[in-house]
Amino acid sequence: MAIPDSNIDPVTPGSRTTAGLWGGPFVMGLLLSLLGVVALGAVVLTSLFSVIFYGAMLVVAGAFELVHAFRVRKTGPFLMFLLGGILSLVVGAMVVARPGAGLFAVTLLMAGYFFASGLFRGITSLSDRYEGWGWDLAYGLVSLALGVIIFAQLPASSLWALGIVVGVEILSRGIAIMAAALAVRGVMRRRLHA
Repeated sequence: MAIPDSNIDPVTPGSRTTAGLWGGPFVMGLLLSLLGVVALGAVVLTSLFSVIFYGAMLVVAGAFELVHAFRVRKTGPFLMFLLGGILSLVVGAMVVARPGAGLFAVTLLMAGYFFASGLFRGITSLSDRYEGWGWDLAYGLVSLALGVIIFAQLPASSLWALGIVVGVEILSRGIAIMAAALAVRGVMRRRLHA
């Protein structure tokens, strides 16, 4: 039997300590995955909630920036923080007050990002031909196609695009957390049986 590392407390298989190290993260990942599935099932609501949340966060950030501006008015860049705070407050309030327009703007930004990112990756991978360049080319083509599809279907795509991106992000984050928890469980089992 292997001598356990002095920094790690020995735990027995099936104990609460062992289960707590991987079980909690696994359950959290499972719940996140379920939330991602729900978000993908209601992409319009997910899009709407996401843009309202974004606007509310801009309002909060703007308020904090204004407070900070007055705290550093004699020692720091007062005008920069003041104008940045006002801008964040105004844009955040406009997004919260008119979420449809905010959703359209965010979707347009997403389409531009996907298009530019795909174009950049595609051109770079074709010109440099480094190891694994084919995967980057494929990623670039998919990203380019997403940008074109989202842009071509505006304004209708503003109802589903952000919701799909957010839903896929939540789902993939949950799956990644579950996979990491299972990997921890496997390492612990191998260590205990070594």
